[in-house]
Amino acid sequence: MALSIDTILKWPTPHKIGIVAGISMVIMAVYWFNVYQPKMKRITVKESQLADLKRDMNNKEIIANNYEKFKQEMAEKENELQRSLSKLPDQKEIPTLLKSVSDMSQKAGLDVLLFRPQGEQPQQFFSKVPLELKFVGSYHKIGLFFYYVGTLSRIVSVDNFNMVTAQQKKKDEIQLNATCVATTYRYVESVPPKPTAKPAEKK
Repeated sequence: MALSIDTILKWPTPHKIGIVAGISMVIMAVYWFNVYQPKMKRITVKESQLADLKRDMNNKEIIANNYEKFKQEMAEKENELQRSLSKLPDQKEIPTLLKSVSDMSQKAGLDVLLFRPQGEQPQQFFSKVPLELKFVGSYHKIGLFFYYVGTLSRIVSVDNFNMVTAQQKKKDEIQLNATCVATTYRYVESVPPKPTAKPAEKK
C-alpha cells in the first residue's frame, strides 16, 4: 500500500522523527559526496597551487633582490677560474717548463741520474704531464730544489717522493738518493663530438 502524507502524519511521533532523520541523512550524504567533498578537493588543489605560486614569487623576489650580488660573485668566480687557468701551461710551454725543472735541479746542486718525461694522462678537463726524476744530493740541496720548483709561475706538484741514504759522502755532507714524480697540468678544452655520418641508403 502506497504511503500518503496523511498516513505518515498519523504515525507516532518517534516514527515521524525517524523518517525525518533518515531523509535528512540521505540529503546530507548526497550533498557531502556530490557537492561538499568535490568542492573541498578543488579548494585544496587551488590552495596548493597558490602556495607553489607564492614560493615561486618569493624565490624570484630573492633572486631579483640579490641579482647584483650574484652577478658580482659570478664575476669573481670567473676571474678566479682565469687566474687558475693562467697557472696551467699550454701545449707549447710544456718543453720549456720541463727544462725549467731540470735547470732548478742543477741550480740546487743535485746530481740528476734520471730525467724521464712520461706521456700525458688525460683527465676530464685537463691532462697530467708527469716527469720521473732520480737524483743525488744533500738534504739541504734537495730542499732547495723543492723550494725552486715552488717558485715557478706554473703549477708543478711533487708526488711519490722517496729518499734513502747513499753510500758515499761529498764534502763531508751525507748524500741522499731521492726519487719523485714532478707533475704539471695542462688545461684541455672540451671538443664537441663529431657528428656521425649517416649510412648511405641502399638503392
